[in-house]
Amino acid sequence: MPINPKKMPFFSHFAELRRRATICFSFVFLLCIGFYLQPAYEFIMRLLFKPIQPYMPVVMSDGLPKLIFTGPFEAMTFRFQVGAFAALIVASPLILYHLFAFLSPALKGKERKWVFPSVATAIILFLAGVAFAYFFIVPAAFEWLAEQNTELTIVMPIAQEWLSGVSMMLIGFGLSFELPLVVFYIIGMGILPYRIARESWRVAYIGITVVAAIATPDWSPYPMVGLSLALILLFEGSLLAARIVFARRIDKQYISAYENMLMYDNEPTEDSTKIKKREKLTAQAEAARKRIAAREKEEKQDE
Repeated sequence: MPINPKKMPFFSHFAELRRRATICFSFVFLLCIGFYLQPAYEFIMRLLFKPIQPYMPVVMSDGLPKLIFTGPFEAMTFRFQVGAFAALIVASPLILYHLFAFLSPALKGKERKWVFPSVATAIILFLAGVAFAYFFIVPAAFEWLAEQNTELTIVMPIAQEWLSGVSMMLIGFGLSFELPLVVFYIIGMGILPYRIARESWRVAYIGITVVAAIATPDWSPYPMVGLSLALILLFEGSLLAARIVFARRIDKQYISAYENMLMYDNEPTEDSTKIKKREKLTAQAEAARKRIAAREKEEKQDE
């Protein structure tokens, strides 16, 4: 489905949202039905539980986990849940495309050129988060959790709980890895100036740690620490990307902040912290002016 023009009546936007949601839901539902079938279901089960096989109470010779159902209908609903989880992962590129395609009319002409690169980046980041959790975090987390068991207790492999533990980690990491794209657009759209984002790194790191603690479904240290470190690296990468792509706009923000300081905060002071802050902003503004002048000189030479 192509991207619609920017100017549309309200109900046309609503109809557009309904059409795109219907396409995504139908695709996920069909995939879910396909993954419910026995060959696909067994393949997904082997793949899903492979990282934690050494830490499961019972694993059959063919690699499938021996899980416990606690009710007569749970076997059917569990298979649908496995199919739905796999369907969401497989359909994530389509879902992300329709999400960006629906939101793109709100962007300006120059900004709309970022839609398809953003979709590709969002897909790569989501799948990277899932892969990072699958290969590194999930095995380490379940190994640590298995070590907490003693001879006094028995681990019961309840199907629903084991599926939730694995799937929540994978999806949580996949969604959390979208942070760089969010930061990039917040800075690019001027919602948060780059200077404030760069100088507030301590607050950002604390916020990332809190998000990691919420996004991980258990109290084991590996998921939270692993997600925190990964998100911090991605946050720094997103700031670097924004600094390169929006260099001209960011330099103007530094100059504007310096001019506002001269206008509203230029009274003499003996506060050393305030003096250092003013000196730093002055140096940043001067460096920004030089970069702008250098770019303008290069542009004139190219002409």
